[in-house]
Amino acid sequence: KAQGSEFELIILVLPNPCRLLSRELIYTALTRQRRRVVVLHQGDQSDLKKFASDNRSETAIRLTNLFEAPEPVEIDGRFFEDRLINQTRRGELVRSKSEVIIADRLTDLGVEYTYEKDLTIDKVTKFPDFTIEDEETGQIFYWEHCGMLQDPEYRSRWERKLKWYRENGILPYQEGGGPDGTLIITIDNELGGISSQEIERTIKEVVLI
Repeated sequence: KAQGSEFELIILVLPNPCRLLSRELIYTALTRQRRRVVVLHQGDQSDLKKFASDNRSETAIRLTNLFEAPEPVEIDGRFFEDRLINQTRRGELVRSKSEVIIADRLTDLGVEYTYEKDLTIDKVTKFPDFTIEDEETGQIFYWEHCGMLQDPEYRSRWERKLKWYRENGILPYQEGGGPDGTLIITIDNELGGISSQEIERTIKEVVLI
């Protein structure tokens, strides 16, 4: 009912369970406010992070294209339109086509990774795009891909996150890494994509040395 409207204050109440909850519902609530949004969530804050994924999208499961036959893909018991999701070779859903390229190159080169594994330091939790843990050396790589740095709000969030990494001993590999982890940062080019060859070179020169 609020689509297209605006309000000074939005209060979003999310009980547990909430069967109607979807990524689109959260997006609508967060973008209707002018000044402030209050989220009353019954559960852990990290639970809401899951709704950033394509597999929590109601749009992606609509097989309603009138001009082409649908191409359904089954993931965790749900069916999605193949053209509306970003799926890696391992079958997981990620946020962008660039992340698909990174994930698939890691897989091709035999590098095990975890997508958006929570990283908690001093009660603050972040979700690196990819976490790579070398069991033999004990070294940990955190890979962050920045796809929208041209957006001021996105850039501001990224700069705060980068500062947090630095404050907690996780430094870019160009600086030799940090005592608590090595940060790999990749950025979309001006056309909104990345080079698979450059990603492969980064993996070989930083992770597989």
